[in-house]
Amino acid sequence: MSAKLYTFPISHFSEKARWGLDLANYPYQLHPMVPGHHIQTLKPIVNELYVPVLESDSGVIQGSGAILDSIEEKAFGKLSTAEEKQMEEKIDIQIGKSLQTLLYYFILDYPEIVGKLFLLSPVTISDSVGPPDNFELIALSLKRRYKINPKNLEVVKLALDECAKELIQVYKTKKFFNGSSFGRVDLTVASLMCMLTEAKESPAYPWFTSVKMPDTFLEWRNGLGYEFLFDKIREFYKEFRIQSK
Repeated sequence: MSAKLYTFPISHFSEKARWGLDLANYPYQLHPMVPGHHIQTLKPIVNELYVPVLESDSGVIQGSGAILDSIEEKAFGKLSTAEEKQMEEKIDIQIGKSLQTLLYYFILDYPEIVGKLFLLSPVTISDSVGPPDNFELIALSLKRRYKINPKNLEVVKLALDECAKELIQVYKTKKFFNGSSFGRVDLTVASLMCMLTEAKESPAYPWFTSVKMPDTFLEWRNGLGYEFLFDKIREFYKEFRIQSK
């Protein structure tokens, strides 16, 4: 069978896996899904119902890090070091998971924004789209899953800030985290923060430009002080993002 990559269109962890597969020139069919509706598709394949999932003749691999493990030599030309893997895991948690919580915190009060971002194909900013089916149930589930409450919001904001500032100091001294070439850490930070940078080469760009994000989100993003890191991520996208399927 032809390999399938199951994703959500706006998922930054899906983008991490997708970018790695594209760099490795790995043949696959992209299978985007609508959050909530994905359950019936993934249930026969995996026990945990999250994306990305890569299904091929050789088996099923779930999670962006595990997918990169399977293709990293082809994608990056060499295996990563223990330091790279440790930093990648830190970025996954402190940036990737924190931004999941923060994104939903900012948009769940706007059903029309969620409706557009959950579409399988992007529309324009002038198009009107209703909320997803069963929106109230979806919103409640997301608030529980990502622990969207005042105490946890402060925790994830601090975690994001700590990791982002550490990366800024790294990239002020060298172009790539490993010092020599575009690698797993560079791809990870770029893909997981692409929703903040509006990198035009990101496959999710048309979805995020189809909505007017809440003023609270824009004020928060613009006040982060990460412009140096955002510029670095845009450079990575321009130089290394092979156009995906």
